[in-house]
Amino acid sequence: MNGSIKVLPTHLKRRAVVYLRQSDPKQVRENRESAVNQRALTERLRELTWKPEQIVVIDGDQGISAKHAEGRAGFQKLVADVGLGKIGIIIGYEVSRLARNNADWHRLLELCALFDTLIGDSDGIYHPRDFNDRLLLGLKGTMSEAELHSLRLRLDAGRLSKAKRGELIQHLPTGLVRGAEGSVTFDPDASIEQRIRLVFTKFVELGSGSKVLTYLVRNHLKLPRRQTSGLYAGQVLWKEPALAALHSILKNPAYAGAFAHGRRSAEPTKQIPGRPATGRLRRPQSQWHALVKDVYPAYITWDEHERIQRKIAENRQKMDEQFTRKGGVRHGAALLAGLVRCARCGHAMVTVYKGTRFQYRCNRTRSEYGKPSCQFLSGRRIDAAVVEEFFQAIAPSHIDALEEVSTKQRAHHREQIRHLKQEVKRLEYAAARTERQYNLVDPENRLIAATLEKKWEQALLNLETGKSQLSETEATTPQAIAVPVELRESFADIGGRLPELWPRLSREGRKSLLRTLVERVNLLRNEEGVCQIRIVWRGGLVTETHVRVPVHSLRYSETEKQVADRIRQLTEQGQTIKAIIDTLNTEGYRPCRGGAFTTQIVNKLKHRYHIVSNLERLRQGKTPNNAHTIKEMAQLIEIDPSWFYRKIRKGSIRIKKDPLYGCYLFPRTKQCIGQLKQLKKGKRAHATIQKVHHDG
Repeated sequence: MNGSIKVLPTHLKRRAVVYLRQSDPKQVRENRESAVNQRALTERLRELTWKPEQIVVIDGDQGISAKHAEGRAGFQKLVADVGLGKIGIIIGYEVSRLARNNADWHRLLELCALFDTLIGDSDGIYHPRDFNDRLLLGLKGTMSEAELHSLRLRLDAGRLSKAKRGELIQHLPTGLVRGAEGSVTFDPDASIEQRIRLVFTKFVELGSGSKVLTYLVRNHLKLPRRQTSGLYAGQVLWKEPALAALHSILKNPAYAGAFAHGRRSAEPTKQIPGRPATGRLRRPQSQWHALVKDVYPAYITWDEHERIQRKIAENRQKMDEQFTRKGGVRHGAALLAGLVRCARCGHAMVTVYKGTRFQYRCNRTRSEYGKPSCQFLSGRRIDAAVVEEFFQAIAPSHIDALEEVSTKQRAHHREQIRHLKQEVKRLEYAAARTERQYNLVDPENRLIAATLEKKWEQALLNLETGKSQLSETEATTPQAIAVPVELRESFADIGGRLPELWPRLSREGRKSLLRTLVERVNLLRNEEGVCQIRIVWRGGLVTETHVRVPVHSLRYSETEKQVADRIRQLTEQGQTIKAIIDTLNTEGYRPCRGGAFTTQIVNKLKHRYHIVSNLERLRQGKTPNNAHTIKEMAQLIEIDPSWFYRKIRKGSIRIKKDPLYGCYLFPRTKQCIGQLKQLKKGKRAHATIQKVHHDG
């Protein structure tokens, strides 16, 4: 090998490393000759007189790109061993096998030059300490990185060219299949096609993916999923519905007949080292590499697809988007559910029900960061204030929707029955298929027969469940709603009479009316309980109002901490609960609920912030350094503690309770102990105990 004269005895005393690497798993599986050629380098090392036991082959980075050092455990161990002076030579088939990143390559060269490690490839051996060899190695590394870049450009250019014509073959979503000649058609399984269409129909009707999910779960309808890999690759599995699966259907432009390429791009700052599939972010449609319409058969039109995307964007409630969230009408007593936002952090507030009460709560910081909620507000007063603003802003209009709602309800029931019948047909086919499989198996093959028997029993059980659901649904037919004439006439002048009619409207009707004008509501409550309500109307107009709400969120707030600090100060001064209450109310402190502090509120705060009285600290054994308790003094003079209480009642021991601790304390002095011992022996008639000075 060229450069063999550079191999010195100092190099031969250390290990020789053959570094093997191929870029991806496909190359490892199919291009096996490359691995053979790289392993053959061990023979060259033997020719250079390295012993077989000194030669180490590192092949742990097979199937991993050399674009980065992260994720390549073999390369990182190699660099560490170079730094420890354990390696005499590193040899690879070519420089690109070691690194395709100049930063990693030159860092390795620096270490090899510092610790006298040779580098070899199929062309020869190089010494990084030699200027000419260092220059050549640096040039090879630069060319290796440039080669990776040029390869990527050529491959991407060819892929993009086909994508712009809509000819690039991509994975098709469930519901579309590619024939042997390359043409794309609807899935021949009618149940799959109908279930996909149901998802789009229900989203347009209900207005949110969560409601579609609830509908599917409530009616026991599963979603088809064509597996692209794994044990069931190529098969369609019926799985329980999930919100992510629904969004993958609703957001896929292929269902609108469009070919899209480049919907996601890699963000280097979010990628996990060694996992190239991570860190891929969705890009806006304007940044897609290619979008060709009318390539596939369409479940919906392109206009319907765009309306669905706008609706999804509204439901996400992103403030920086063109359309803010209008939101589907939700169940529950809260009229503004889905419209309110936290004015502190800007995120959506959820509705939390507690019996007959409900709150608007910002849970973003709690759910994502484990910190306390920004704010949670009592909802009824806020709803009332917004409704009052709505009455003032509404223009005269005409509303007549009850009969339409009744008609839609009956249509929904017929649609539900149709899909359940399709589900029963699918289950009948599955049961018949498993029965045929069971009948065809060899009876002597008991293992397979037992497995097929269980599969057949499960299929029959699923069929019975589907039939029972169909019969129950058919038995409950919704009745038509007749709209009274007087109610129809009352809507003729809704603008003027709406406040009068408001209590008579259904809860869903009130929510729908509010959403015709209200775009969103921002809430911000100060610590005094005054909530600022900022209403954003359709068209951009903003109005503001204020309402006082009960304060439920002062726990661990700055205001409550100030109150707790004041209670701690007063407690350490030896004040009683009554004195503490009077001081707090006099100094202007206010609790979260009610106009003044009470014994119950103060005790709760003391418990929450672990505030204990001085007497309790004495009971816990925390005696002052300059005083003795009765129990401690009784041990010193060797007498029962009750003797002290009898003498104090008779006046033989003249002492007053310590004002700071609220109990009897004796100073730690020889004079005090001497008086008590003389009193015990009867040598004194009285003992006068001086006051304990706690200032030291």
